[in-house]
Amino acid sequence: MQIEPRRWPGRVVPSTTADVDVAVESLCVRASWPDADRRWVRRLLEPWFTAGWSVDALLIAVDKKPDGTRQGAPRSRTQVAHEFLRARLRTWTADGAGLATPPLKGVSLGEWYRVNRRNAALHAPRRSSGLTSEGERARAESRALAHRRDPVERSREKGRRRQEVLDSLLVPGQEVPSFADSWRLVAELVPVPRVCSACGHVRNEVARPAHRVA
Repeated sequence: MQIEPRRWPGRVVPSTTADVDVAVESLCVRASWPDADRRWVRRLLEPWFTAGWSVDALLIAVDKKPDGTRQGAPRSRTQVAHEFLRARLRTWTADGAGLATPPLKGVSLGEWYRVNRRNAALHAPRRSSGLTSEGERARAESRALAHRRDPVERSREKGRRRQEVLDSLLVPGQEVPSFADSWRLVAELVPVPRVCSACGHVRNEVARPAHRVA
């Protein structure tokens, strides 16, 4: 799998000769070292790649020491790129006997590819499930209703469908309430005013405040 240097995954540890070439070019591009001699940079970094270091880990080592403090000023134009890189990586040797553990754990190209494919599958847009027969019928009716030009007919159709939905909510065996049922319900809820049996006038009882007794 051929990857452009600008798209090289920073946490991948190169293993093959071609991957090492791409990783070296990626490091020089990201560090803004266009004048770097790629052959000397490759010769310097090959042991680090073998020890499990990635491009991201190497760039961290260029900027910081193992204790987290800053390495110093960036590379000047008068400094040779691979000599500058060698001086910065010298602080990451374990007492001069070997290379220190990378500050960032690397992964193989195959592992990165599997994780990348899994994430792409998780975030891929899902296909919508097909409609049921009832859904297909409802969509067809809705489209047919939308194409009708007569607004009166559309209103009547909408009212008919609303009435069908309301009728479906009725308890089986019961009839639709009539206007008389509605008035009867209102009469039960609203209190009837009292009427005088002598004159027929309506008595409006007004609540009066209670008198205090001294």
